Parts: sequence; C-alpha cells; structure tokens
Amino acid sequence: MTKNINKHPIDFIFHPQSIAVVGVSSSEPDGGNFMRALQNAGYHKKHKLYPINPKINKIGDLKCYPTILDCPNDIDYVISRIPAPFVPELLDQCIKKKVKTLHLFTAGFNETGNKEREELGIEIIKKAHKAGIRVIGPNCMGIYVPDEQISFTEEAPPEDSGNVFVASQSGVLAAEFIFRLASRGIRFSKVVSFGNAADLGVHDFLDYAANDEQTKYVITYIEGISNGKKFLSSLKKCALKKPTIVLKGGVTDSGARAASSHTGSLAGSAEIFTAICNQYGAITVESIEEAQDVLVTLQSSLSHINDSNIISISSGGGNSVLSSDIMDKYGMRLSAIDKLVKIQLRKFIPLAGTSIDNPIDFGVGMDQVDILRKLFVTLSKNKNVSSIFYSYGLMPWMKPNNSKASSLNSNKNNNIIKKLVTHKKIHTHSAEGLIIELSKIQKKIKVPIVIIHRSRISGSLDDINQIATLCLKHNVAFFDSITRASKIIKKITRWNKDRI
Repeated sequence: MTKNINKHPIDFIFHPQSIAVVGVSSSEPDGGNFMRALQNAGYHKKHKLYPINPKINKIGDLKCYPTILDCPNDIDYVISRIPAPFVPELLDQCIKKKVKTLHLFTAGFNETGNKEREELGIEIIKKAHKAGIRVIGPNCMGIYVPDEQISFTEEAPPEDSGNVFVASQSGVLAAEFIFRLASRGIRFSKVVSFGNAADLGVHDFLDYAANDEQTKYVITYIEGISNGKKFLSSLKKCALKKPTIVLKGGVTDSGARAASSHTGSLAGSAEIFTAICNQYGAITVESIEEAQDVLVTLQSSLSHINDSNIISISSGGGNSVLSSDIMDKYGMRLSAIDKLVKIQLRKFIPLAGTSIDNPIDFGVGMDQVDILRKLFVTLSKNKNVSSIFYSYGLMPWMKPNNSKASSLNSNKNNNIIKKLVTHKKIHTHSAEGLIIELSKIQKKIKVPIVIIHRSRISGSLDDINQIATLCLKHNVAFFDSITRASKIIKKITRWNKDRI
C-alpha cells in the first residue's frame, strides 16, 4: 500500500477501520461502557468491532473472542479495559497482530505513586515504541470522531461533525466539552482524551490539529506538561494557524495536588503559564463556560472586535445600574450618546419610565422587530460604538410555567440530553425569523449585536439553547449574562490587538 505523504503521522489514530475492546464486561449484556458507546454511535455498522473476553461467546449480535489473536481480520485500534498487570501480555498480542494504536483506558501506572507501577508503565511504552504502536493514555477515554461513528461516551453525542478539535487530559471534561458546547450548536471534528500522556501528549495533538483541514478551532485542557519545549513549539504552530484555546488545571496548590493524583501531572506557576500562552498567541480560559463563550465570539460578528466601546440596551433601572458596574469592572467603556442620536431616539422612545443615556433603559421585546430596527440603526450612528448589547425580554413563545432552573446537569434521562444536543426545533418559525431579522439589521448597520440572556426570564433550557444555537447559525453573538459577555469581549479584543 502506498504511503500518503500528505497525511499527518498520527492521522491514522482517528480513522480506525477496526476496533477491539479487550475486557468487555461479562456481567453486563451489552459489554460495558465502550461497547455501548461504539454501538450507540453505530461504529459496527460500517466497521469491524470485536469484543474480547474468554469467558463469554457473544455480546448482543457480535461474536466475542478469547483474545485479539483469535479475531479473523486485522485490528487497527485496541481499547484496553483490563487491569494494569495484564497489559504487557496484551501488548505482546498487539505486536503479533500488528495493531496500530493501543488505547489504555486502564489506569494504575504512574498516577498511583507506586514505583513498580511507574516502571511497568515505562516498559510498556518502550516496547510499544519499538514495535511502532502508538499509545493513548493510560487512564483516559480515547477518541470521539463523528465522521467515523466513534464515541467514548454512552450518552448520544452529536452524529454530525464540525470544525472544533478538543484535546483533553481529562476524560470527564472531554465529555463535558462535547455536551455543553453541543447544546449551543457547536460541533466537533475530533475529540481526544489522552490521560497520563505516557506516549502521545498534548504537543502531538496540537501539532495534528494545526494541520487538520477539518479543524478550524482548537481547545485543549491540560494538567501538566511532560515536554515543555515540544509543547511550546506545537502551541505556537497551532495558534499561528488557528484560534487555540487553553484551559489549564492545577493552577492552585489544591488543584496541583488533585492533578498529581489524577494523571500524575506536576503543575507549574499559573501566571508564567498564562503569560507564555498569550505570548504565543493562544487564548487562555478558566472554565468550560469561558471556552464556549470564546468559540461563540469567534464564530460571530464579534470575531474581529478590537475595542470596547459599548452601547447597552436593557429594561429596568436596577438591572441597568448593575450591568454598568459589571461592564466597567471588565474594561468595557459605555460610550456617551451623541446629542443628535438622542434627538432621534426620543422620536420613538417615550419620555416616561425610560432613559436614553447609556445604558439605554427601554423595555423592547425581541419580537418588536420594527422598533428594534429603529433602535439599532439610530444607535449605530453614534460616534463611538463597537458593539451593541441587547438584553431581551420575554419571548412570545416561552411558557411562563417553565424555568431555566432545570439544567443540563440535572437531566438524568439520556433522551433529554440527546434532544438538547440535536436541537429538535422549538417554535422554529418565530424564533429563527427573529434571529434572521437581527442578523440582517446587524449586517446593515455594520455594528455587532450582542444578545444577552437574563437569568430571570422564563423559558425552559430547550428554549434558551434554541435561541443560542440560532444566534450561532446566523452570526449573532449570544451570552448567558453581561458578566460573561464583558469578560470574553475584553479577552478577544486584547487577543486581536496582540495579533496585529
């Protein structure tokens, strides 16, 4: 077979045509977590899937084999669910079977602090290297590749792919990235949970993402870095080509201790790490929510914003006062409203119970398109305005008896989660029609419109995610609060200025 010189050296990891799960559960009819995840994703329909356990004969409709050596065909990718002491024997079988990738879900190596286990892990990697086998892990969830119908999470992740690549040292956080971001309309090219990074580390995946044509945005969560020189080189390369978002764990003493017990990683100075990342052009964040907000901003009309002159529209004096405090705290500048603009505003904003100073105190609902159009067009004529914040009122289709208090984390039913990430359309005509109008207005005035969700507003999580997803689709920025909007816009403004 002719080698494709255009392929990245680790591209094969994300495109296995056959997977064996070693150590499938004999007590669960469906074979346990990875078998459930892969079959739910439909991997077995177009690829070869081999459950391995000498104690059982079948998992559902699939034949179960005693070892990978008993499988009838080649195996590209092996998932190990067996205890650490049995991994050397499995590796010997992988070498004989000419396996390309060994994914060690198996834990119990260097993160234990046990010298013998640490040495065992080192010997496994040495032997794998010699045989040309790449290792993901230990202590990780592996890969999610929508285009190959590969998933490591049993809940139903999006089947359609996108342009966001995630490399996470934590498996749980990798899953959280998938579901939290997917519920807002974001989709993924690939996601990899790489755990202890005994072989493949963050630098390998950043280098890969930099060259992956399907990937436009990159997120990485890391706890520790084993090779600083390679990390900085790959980070610089990736950040020069694509927006690269870095979430670092273990930045406090408590976090560092937790990181050490989790993946055996040693953490360094948070300030130095952040400064280096920013110097190399990466965007550092402190949470998954911030990573989500950065992605939303970069995929909206705010992507090129380079100053913080804001006009804010809201309703209620108290909310306007608090919003002003928050915006000021995070470096937003509330532009003075020009005299001529005020004269135009008073032609359609009543005098009683309103204010046309910035912030604008005027209760106008998102369904009042004609008034909104007048408002945005008029404010866009102000001398200093780089974006307009708009805190919307009650949507006409929202049901007052629903509450945003129901959260993604509280949903125990996988069908509800699937509904959130696949976005079954809710009142699509009215919702999308309004967002399309805002998008048209935004394009006409050449000033980004920023939609701010106010937490007191009634409406289910489905409604809010629907609005957020439609905003993303139509290039309009959407945030859950003034605080989140202000923090991220300041961050992106600084990032854009540094790139000039």
